[in-house]
Amino acid sequence: MELTATGATLPEAFARIALALFATAVDPATIGDTDVREVRAHGVAATGLLHAWLQECLYVHEVEGFACRALEFVVFDTTTAAGGEALRLHAILRGEEIDPARHRILAAIRNVSRDGLGVEAGPAGFRLRAEVEL
Repeated sequence: MELTATGATLPEAFARIALALFATAVDPATIGDTDVREVRAHGVAATGLLHAWLQECLYVHEVEGFACRALEFVVFDTTTAAGGEALRLHAILRGEEIDPARHRILAAIRNVSRDGLGVEAGPAGFRLRAEVEL
């Protein structure tokens, strides 16, 4: 399954594609925002950062049993520092632990593929794409 997201800024596009990942798994209309999780990711290039970001979000969902409703970035740094420091982000996810009695489960996501990743800059902003395996 392909996920796509656009945004005027790269952080906005990254937020939208993560929310699309979570919405593929659990109906966002059934999720409250009573809990938080922190997610950090880094990558050498924008596509590497995108893959690491989505993998970390999937980990929080599948392993920790967390459903995300909203998120905000505390750090979103895409400027490579001296010594080749990786691009990095740190986000706060808002949502709650999954309760099958209250949440509408839509799909189980097994993996975010490295194939099919895309980060494209255009005059109106950014377009991201990623393939997930259900």
